[in-house]
Amino acid sequence: MNLGVIGAGYVGLTTGICLSSLGHKITIYDLVDEKIKLISEKKLPFYEKDLEELLDKTISSQNLIPTSNIDEMIKNTDGCFICVGTPSQQNNSIDLSQVLSSIKLVCEHLKKLQKNDYVIMIRSTIVPSSTKSHILPMVNQILDNSSYGLCLIPEFLREGEAVSDFMNPDKIVIGSINLKSEVFAKKIFESFNQATILTTNPETAEMIKYANNAFFSMLISFSNEIANIAEKTTGIDTFEVLRALVEDKRITTKIQDQKIKPGLESYLLPGCGFGGSCFPKDVRAILQYASAKNVNTPLLNAVMEINDERPSLIISLAEKLLLSLKNKHVTILGLTFKPDTDDIRSSPAFEAIRLLNDKEAKVFAYDPNLSNDSSKNKFTSFTLCSTLESSIENSDLVILFTKWNEFKNLDQNILDKFMNSPLLIDGRGFLDSSKFDENVYHKIGFTK
Repeated sequence: MNLGVIGAGYVGLTTGICLSSLGHKITIYDLVDEKIKLISEKKLPFYEKDLEELLDKTISSQNLIPTSNIDEMIKNTDGCFICVGTPSQQNNSIDLSQVLSSIKLVCEHLKKLQKNDYVIMIRSTIVPSSTKSHILPMVNQILDNSSYGLCLIPEFLREGEAVSDFMNPDKIVIGSINLKSEVFAKKIFESFNQATILTTNPETAEMIKYANNAFFSMLISFSNEIANIAEKTTGIDTFEVLRALVEDKRITTKIQDQKIKPGLESYLLPGCGFGGSCFPKDVRAILQYASAKNVNTPLLNAVMEINDERPSLIISLAEKLLLSLKNKHVTILGLTFKPDTDDIRSSPAFEAIRLLNDKEAKVFAYDPNLSNDSSKNKFTSFTLCSTLESSIENSDLVILFTKWNEFKNLDQNILDKFMNSPLLIDGRGFLDSSKFDENVYHKIGFTK
C-alpha cells in the first residue's frame, strides 16, 4: 500500500520503517529539514535497537521516502498516519495543537488536490473524546464531504523493544468513524495474523491506550509500595516477595506442565520509579481528564504519588549512609529512564541529581548511551563522565539508576580500586550482592 507518515519522531519513524520493511511504500513527512536529511542519509535522530539497520534497507530499496514536501506525500499516498507529539501542558492536560495542525494541513491539501477517499489514521496519544470534540468538527468543516476516512490506531511500543513490539504485536486497535476506515486499516496490518484485531469506536480506542499505560504504571507503583513496607522490617527481601507473587497460578499459567511467565513480571519489580515519554505523561493526562469530568481517582493519584517520591527515598538512604551529603562525591550510574534507549525524559535520575544539588553534593554521572561530547553542554548541574571508571574515581557513594548490562561487571574489587570508601545503592536490585562486601552493597526493598 502507498502510505504516508506525518512526524519523523520515535513513533512515526518506527511505524514508517517497519511498515516499509514489510513491503508497503511509505512517504514520511516532517517539517524539520535537518531531520529529513538525516533519515535520507540512513541515520536515526535517536537511538533505538535494530531500527537503524532496517532504515538502511528501506531507504536503499526506496520503500521509505523522506520528504519535507506535503504535496508530494499526499499525491503519492492513499492514507497517512499522524504521529506527532502531544506534550503536557502546565495543568498536565495534553497539547493537541500538533495533531490538529497536522490534520488540518492534510485536509487542506486534500481539498486543494481534489483528492477523495483518503484515510487519516491517528497514532498520536490523545485523551478520550478528542476525536469527537476537536478533530472531526475541523475535518468536516474543511472537507465538507463524507468520502474521507478517519480512525485511531494507538501504538504500544516500548522504547528499546520497539522493532520487536511492532513486528510481533499482541493486539492492533482500530477505532474508526466508518467501515471504510476500518477496512483500510485492516488491510495495512493483514500480515500480522498472530495479533488480535480489536475494532471499536474512536473514544474507546483513545481510552485503551491510557488504560494500558496506567495499568503497567500501577504495577510498578504497587511494587514500590511493597518495597516501602519491607524496608521498615529487617530481613524482608521485596524481590523475593514479588517473585513468589508471580508464581501464583492466577498470574503464571501452566501449559503441558510448562510454566508460562507473563510479560507483566518485568513490571512487578521495585525500583527508582518509572520515567520516559509515556507513563508519567499519560497517567497525569488521564488524571487531569478525569478531574475535568469530576471523577474521583484515588488509585491513579496514588500511582503518581508513589512514583514521585522514589528518588527522594533513595537520596534519603544515601544521606543515612553518608551522614551528610555536603561536598561528598556521589556517582549516578545511568541517566536514561531505561536501558537500550537514549531517552532521558522524566528519568528519575535527574530528580535525584536535583535533590543531591540541594544537599550540596558533588555529582558525577555515567551512562553508556550518552557520550560526553554530545551531552556536555546539556547538563550543568553535574559532571558527565565518559567512562564508568572515571565516574567512580574518588567517589564516596555510587547509586545505580539504570539496568545497563555494562554495570553487571561491577564488583567489590572495582569499587576498592577507584572509590574512597566504597558504598553502593542498587536502585534496581540489578547487581549480584554476593560480589560485594556486606556493608558496601545496599538495595532498595531490603533492609539488613
